[in-house]
Amino acid sequence: MEARTEYAVHTGDRKTAMEVAGAALRRSGHEVTSTGGTITATSGSRFLTTLLGALVHPSRQFRRYELSTTVSGTSTTLSMRAVAHGTAVAGGPIGAERRRSAWRQVTANVETALRAAGVLVGRTDLGHH
Repeated sequence: MEARTEYAVHTGDRKTAMEVAGAALRRSGHEVTSTGGTITATSGSRFLTTLLGALVHPSRQFRRYELSTTVSGTSTTLSMRAVAHGTAVAGGPIGAERRRSAWRQVTANVETALRAAGVLVGRTDLGHH
């Protein structure tokens, strides 16, 4: 099942929340691009991860996350999901544990940044990574 974390934010602060989340992802070493209300954050090397699997250094393991917003009435949700990389860049059980660990760290960093900015209402974790 796909890993997904949802952050409920104040609707009036949706743009600020996305900017804060993007900045948190950049600080944690991700290359961040924003297009049409969606943020894509990547880190590491897909090539090296495919070539070396679990032997690639953890800091070079390829990871990709997407962050998007959903507005429903008076509530706004930022949904962050880990994009599946396929078995070629999985790195077996060691790579899977590294991805889970990185996911926990990245989602905590985003939560901390949103909380510090005063826009976070709550957090919900869905699925497994």
